[in-house]
Amino acid sequence: MIIQGHEIFAPLKLKTHSVVVGSGAGGGVAAYHMAAAGLETVVLEEGGYFQAKDFNQREEDMMPALYRSKGQQTTTDGMIYVWQGSTFGGSTVINTADATPIEAEVLHHWQQKFGLSELTEDNLAASYKRVYKMLNVHRLEDQILNANNKLLLETANRLGYKAGVFESNRKNCVGSGYCFQGCAYDAKQGTNLTYLPKASELGARIYTDVRVDRIERLFGGKYRVHATVVARGSRKARHPVEIDCERIIMAAGTVHTPAILKRSGFDKGLPQLGKNISLQPQIGLSAVMPDSQKMTSWRGAPQSIYMSEFDDNHAEHGLGGFRMEGVGGMVGIFSHFGNTIGHDHKRLMAEYPNTHFSALLVPDQPSGTLDWEWGPDGKVKPKIQYKLTEEWKQRFKRGYKTAAEFLFEAGAREINCNSPVFGPITSPDQLSRIDEFPLEPGMVALTSAHVQGSCRIGLNADVGVVDQNLQLHNLDNIFVVDGSVMPTTASTHTMVPIMVMADRAMHKLAQGA
Repeated sequence: MIIQGHEIFAPLKLKTHSVVVGSGAGGGVAAYHMAAAGLETVVLEEGGYFQAKDFNQREEDMMPALYRSKGQQTTTDGMIYVWQGSTFGGSTVINTADATPIEAEVLHHWQQKFGLSELTEDNLAASYKRVYKMLNVHRLEDQILNANNKLLLETANRLGYKAGVFESNRKNCVGSGYCFQGCAYDAKQGTNLTYLPKASELGARIYTDVRVDRIERLFGGKYRVHATVVARGSRKARHPVEIDCERIIMAAGTVHTPAILKRSGFDKGLPQLGKNISLQPQIGLSAVMPDSQKMTSWRGAPQSIYMSEFDDNHAEHGLGGFRMEGVGGMVGIFSHFGNTIGHDHKRLMAEYPNTHFSALLVPDQPSGTLDWEWGPDGKVKPKIQYKLTEEWKQRFKRGYKTAAEFLFEAGAREINCNSPVFGPITSPDQLSRIDEFPLEPGMVALTSAHVQGSCRIGLNADVGVVDQNLQLHNLDNIFVVDGSVMPTTASTHTMVPIMVMADRAMHKLAQGA
């Protein structure tokens, strides 16, 4: 059963066995496993319930409806946009459906540095099998690979670089290109179309437009969830909600899961809560190609090809190096990549059909922290404090130079990025300018779509927030199953890593009920 906020007309008091907070990659998996085990389960999602008919494929409508803070959530210095879904299905509704596993080197790194001996490829194999089957994960079909992405693959093949086609959780994709705005064709198999409906069929009650504020410990090891029904859009408080339960599974995302735990007073004894943040910052690059090369980046699978020649993944440090991935499908946002106005902007937009768009991804080591403020209405204002390390800055500049060289080899005649002060590069002779690239607030806009680490796994509370079964170190029967549990960044795309980690923990928990 799915109950939307506008269908609730009075305060609610409920009792259940398990409460799942959040409905994205981790929350959807948790809800399904609890319901499948025959446990009375309630799912609470702050965002609204939207279906294919509601996705009108317009950025100005869908970003406010589907994204946390309308897509305007940033680090405290405003330098990095931190994109997170906030809707029924969470970020699985607004991602590009790329299904990448946790790299073997990352697991080895976690085992060596953090002693996480249970997180092995063998121990995760059954979870991968279950998740891939539920999501319909497979290699993208050739017919939805657009020219914008294929340019990466063709150039990489010519240069002898490693590159490939993503696996994806789509089904019967028509190649509309609007993945970032929610799929109007029900092709993207997010939790909104897979785990959540199945959980509902098994008896789970899913409430949308309900914000969880805090958790109260009750006598006998039970809990009371204090929540608020909010108005869709404005998210103003409407009615209070109280739910008594035996188990709580947190999946509100890396930014908001620790906020709820802290406001509940559960940070005592968890010194790592809200620390060890990885953002995996990336920058968008645009390359104007010859007029005869039509990229048509707004059709087909927006993010379907990766160039991984310069990945540097080791057990010593996990993900490293840098890589390029084709992107597309957001004409409104990408039109700003040149940071031009007037006639210059008109010229760049006239060249949009033959402009190639890529993302340069540069994995980071945990270097951020979180703090929060709460308003009088209970609404939380996160403070994402993040500092780019000098090592990351140098690796970024190497990556930018390499990406620019690659794009010139592909035929580019002008390369732009999202910086108001760093003008276009028009020839390989100008690559030395990148040494002085202004990686400072106000000088460039970076993006993070894979925020992780605020409740990381550790063997004890001195180094982590949850154990290897994703239970809080300091409290029984509270689990965390979102991206916040990752000790370091897990992969270049985090949907499948989150789901697999959640599946392992929740499947094991459900077996013991």
